[in-house]
Amino acid sequence: MTVDAFNRAWSLLKTKGINVNDSHAPYTDMILDGRKTIETRRSRSLDSYIGDKVGLIRTGKGDAKLVGYVTLGQPKEYDNYDEFNRDRKQHRVPKGSPEDKRGRSFGYPIRSKKKVQPREIHSRGIISREI
Repeated sequence: MTVDAFNRAWSLLKTKGINVNDSHAPYTDMILDGRKTIETRRSRSLDSYIGDKVGLIRTGKGDAKLVGYVTLGQPKEYDNYDEFNRDRKQHRVPKGSPEDKRGRSFGYPIRSKKKVQPREIHSRGIISREI
């Protein structure tokens, strides 16, 4: 086996999932049914996952669970609240919620999605975790 083949095989075994907190709104369900088409963050914390298939991990409602897979696009930068508010129909963040971004933030377009049978994930991580 070549080094490249080994690295590709190893990367498939070490798949990552991004955490999405559903404690204030059912974001993972909205992503998987196509209503939420932008995932927002306060920083460019998801840049290393752009273009790759990553797990969608539901957190904030009991144990962490893998509920699907997504592919993220290049982020859109929101310089202020007005810009963030204009995309509300895409990111679905409720006004006044803890996720309602003030100031600079970033929106990652969801390029593809696939729902899977939910399964508990035991690894830990703030932004992402191994699945």
